[in-house]
Amino acid sequence: MLSLSAAPDWDVTAAGSLSHRVLRLYEQLRAQSDLAPSPVVNALFADLVDACVHADAEDVPSVLSDPRITGVRSDLIRLCAQGESLLENAWARRVLAADHPGAETAEFPYLGNYEQLARLELHALAGAGHRPETTRRLCFVGGGPLPLSAILLYRALGIRVTVVDRDREAVELSRRLVDRLVPAEQISVVLADAASPSDIARAVADCDVVVVAALVGPTRAQKRAALRAIGRSVEPGTHVLIRSADGLRTLLYPTVDISDVQDAGLAPELLLHPLGEVVNSVLVTRRR
Repeated sequence: MLSLSAAPDWDVTAAGSLSHRVLRLYEQLRAQSDLAPSPVVNALFADLVDACVHADAEDVPSVLSDPRITGVRSDLIRLCAQGESLLENAWARRVLAADHPGAETAEFPYLGNYEQLARLELHALAGAGHRPETTRRLCFVGGGPLPLSAILLYRALGIRVTVVDRDREAVELSRRLVDRLVPAEQISVVLADAASPSDIARAVADCDVVVVAALVGPTRAQKRAALRAIGRSVEPGTHVLIRSADGLRTLLYPTVDISDVQDAGLAPELLLHPLGEVVNSVLVTRRR
C-alpha cells in the first residue's frame, strides 16, 4: 500500500510538490467508503481536477514520469470514473424527481463544462470538414445515466441521436431523463456494449457522426476493442470523434493511442488539447 507519510525523501521542487498533492488526494479518495456526491468527496475531486488542469506545463513531464504517479495512475482513473458515474446517477435521479426537470438540470454544477466541450467538439468537426446540414443521425457511445452531452449535441445540430451505454441501470435512467427533457423520439437510448461488433453495428446504423465518451474503454485493451468494433461498423466517410486526455489530465481520463485508432480503420484528422477548463481532448477521425 502506498503510504505518503512514510516517504522521507519528498522532492521539494514544484513538480515534486505537485506529485505529493496528487498522491495525497489519491489516498484520500481511496480511503472514502463511498464516492457518491458529498461535501468531502466533491471537494477532493474538485481539488484533483484543479491540480491537473492548472499545473505548470514545465512540471507535467516530471510528474507523469514519477514512479509513484505511474504506479497509481490506472487506479486513480478508476476512482475518477466511479465518482463521475455516481455523480451523474445522483443528478439523474434528482432531475427526475423535480417538478421542473429543465430548471433542475440547469443547476448541475458542471453543466458549463459540458457546454464548453460540446462547442469545442462541434468546431472540431467543422474543422475536419463535417457539414451539419448533411448529417442524418449522431450516435453517442457511453452516454451514462445523465446524457447531457448527447442532449446538447442534439440541440445544437437538430438531428436525431442514439445514445449507447452498456449499463442497464444507466440506460433506464437515461431513457426516463430524455423523455422529460427532449421532444418525443428525437433521442433514443439503447443498451449495447461498445466492444461488441454486433451491438455497435446496430447502434451506429445510419449515423454520420459517432462520439465516443472518454470512459468508453478505461484501459488501453478495452479502448482498442471498442474502437475496432466502432471502426468496423461505421460506413466509410463517417466522422468518429473520440474524447481523450493530455498532460496531467491523463490522471483523470484515459488517453487514446493514435496507433490504436489507425488499427481500427480510422484516419486521424484533427486533435485538440484544451488549455482552459475543459478537461477532455478531442480527436476527430474519419472511417477510411
